[in-house]
Amino acid sequence: MKRLSTLSTVLILFAAVARAADAPAETKAAPTYAGEEMCAACHEEQATSYGASPHRGLSQESRPEAQRGCEACHGPGGAHADESGAVFDGLRTFAASAPAADRSTPCLGCHGGGSGLHDARASEHALAGVGCPDCHRLHGNTDHLLRKSLPELCYGCHANIRAKFALPEHHKVPEGAITCLDCHDAHGSRRFTLMRGSDARGRCERCHADQQGPFVFEHGGLLVEGCERCHDPHGSLNRHLLIRQQVAQLCYECHTVTPNNHVQPSFRDCTRCHTAIHGSNFSAQLLEP
Repeated sequence: MKRLSTLSTVLILFAAVARAADAPAETKAAPTYAGEEMCAACHEEQATSYGASPHRGLSQESRPEAQRGCEACHGPGGAHADESGAVFDGLRTFAASAPAADRSTPCLGCHGGGSGLHDARASEHALAGVGCPDCHRLHGNTDHLLRKSLPELCYGCHANIRAKFALPEHHKVPEGAITCLDCHDAHGSRRFTLMRGSDARGRCERCHADQQGPFVFEHGGLLVEGCERCHDPHGSLNRHLLIRQQVAQLCYECHTVTPNNHVQPSFRDCTRCHTAIHGSNFSAQLLEP
């Protein structure tokens, strides 16, 4: 009897599963759109700032409903309007608590095809939880819709770099001669620290053309590791943005064996003789002719 009871239970369960599989799937109602006039009726301030922004071009009647006006970024708002402002699935508020990828997805839907945004989803900013709305506003008429001017926007997260720019030797970012974006691609780069360019020297040589190679005799460390091996690009207490106060100490980090004829103190200032430190067309020892 016990086996029959167990068998009956199994058959009943199989029958229930079969009926559930045959039952028609519950279909979700198609999203409805309110239109930007309805949005503006409640969100007057946002509508005004939207009208002054580059995004106002989304209001063209020729655009599909899902890609028009406010709902192009915020998603379908019909249910939101019908229910007096309740927030439903599919309505994007760009809340800071939402994952960075979710907040960036609507932006990259339009802007992701730009050559400077190909690596945005895998960039160091994205991996650190920084989304497009953290730096850009959706509305307004500021340059590139930035929330703050440069470099203050970058300083909001990179306080350690701000401190380096206060050191005696620094690149002229605080003075406004250059900006962070002259060296870094905030939207993504295949190089470490979001550096622009494809090699370790190219970005520096755009300004420091007098040090530009290639040379007949290359300085190996510079060729392989780049300028940052000897210089701190943001700021330093040492002249020429060097990472060590004494030049000899810097050289010894790679050149660990001192020649016998260089042991006297007078030979400790390496660049007194090896003046072509970035590379030479005349001497393998990087001496000037």
